Amino acid sequence: MIVDDEWIKSALERLVAISSPSGGERPALEEVERLMIEAGGRVRRVPVDRDRLRDGYGFESPTAAADMYAVVGSWGADGARPFVVLNGHVDTVEPAGAWRVPPLEPRIVDGWLNGLGSADMKAGLVAAIAGAARAAGTGHLTGLVEVQVVPDEEAGGGTGTLACVDELLRAGRRPDLAVVCEPTSLAVATAQVGSRALALRVTGVEAHANSKHLGLNAVELALDLAGELMSWVDRPDRTSHPLLPPASVNIGRIGGGTGATTVAAECLLEVCFTYHPADASTLVADVDEIVVKWRARQDPQAGVELRELHDVRPFQTDPSLPAVAALNTSLGRNARAHIGFHAGSDGRLLDGVLGTPTLICGPGDIRRVHRADEAVELREVSAHAAALERFLPNPGITLREEPMT
Repeated sequence: MIVDDEWIKSALERLVAISSPSGGERPALEEVERLMIEAGGRVRRVPVDRDRLRDGYGFESPTAAADMYAVVGSWGADGARPFVVLNGHVDTVEPAGAWRVPPLEPRIVDGWLNGLGSADMKAGLVAAIAGAARAAGTGHLTGLVEVQVVPDEEAGGGTGTLACVDELLRAGRRPDLAVVCEPTSLAVATAQVGSRALALRVTGVEAHANSKHLGLNAVELALDLAGELMSWVDRPDRTSHPLLPPASVNIGRIGGGTGATTVAAECLLEVCFTYHPADASTLVADVDEIVVKWRARQDPQAGVELRELHDVRPFQTDPSLPAVAALNTSLGRNARAHIGFHAGSDGRLLDGVLGTPTLICGPGDIRRVHRADEAVELREVSAHAAALERFLPNPGITLREEPMT
């Protein structure tokens, strides 16, 4: 078993060269299995049972794919503690923009490896596998490390991670800590912003523009509703998190009608709420209240239908946990340093459903993902693996004595 820097580079090249859009991850997951076996891991597949996730958790993925599964690699003794989970997704977005080189042909220039999914987040996956293997190889790993490599994260799905969470809960196994290896430039994030996206269909009554009084303009209704939805951010009882971007309401799409001479009968509206952990328990009710009050003020012939596109919930972890200091120390950083993560991750499921303290830390710059010529610095990938090698044998965890319930 050799998982040195050359192995990391080769493994990342192999993984980035494989197309893995959400719903089409199987070839990449098969490569992950090979990498885990090369690194001395015990490997298993966790099937995604959509019916079980829907019935047990009310969870529906926007990704249409059958026979989906996650891959889990283990290092250390089964049942040993502390039990640490390293999590990451293998799916990517579709390539956007004008790439100077083909997105599935990784190339290394001045120490940077480019390619679709290189930073988001195949680099984090490779570093997690290498770090876990090297920690086990030191002979000092007394606990258990599991690396979860999951499908279906990019579209706000999360079914791969939820399947892993469900497996752990059914087995009565709750990890002591989870680290999601999303790109943070190796900073330790203790909070994640939330994102809830909705599609609304507003209906009116069609008429000729010269007889507008006989109709009810759905576009104008939608614009009025959009203004009401945007007022959510100004509610005086909202509590902001100092590490996260400001809460906001973004009207991302609006369209309806057939032309200037027709009173529009229908208008479609898409809106995204960026929200903080303190908003998590009230946002759904807040939005419902806004829509109900708006509807009550309209002509009875007006209508509105609401459909949720995704809800990537926020979370926060106590930054004073010893694990935060231990991970920072392993990275060579100030023990008390921590940031907020300004994007979504499956950490929401590890924290919110599994009930495990969750951090986000991985190689790559979040500002360089979901864009043309995505790239990650190989030195940073190796540094993450080396930090995990130091951290995992001594993760700063005080073991719980009580059994999981």
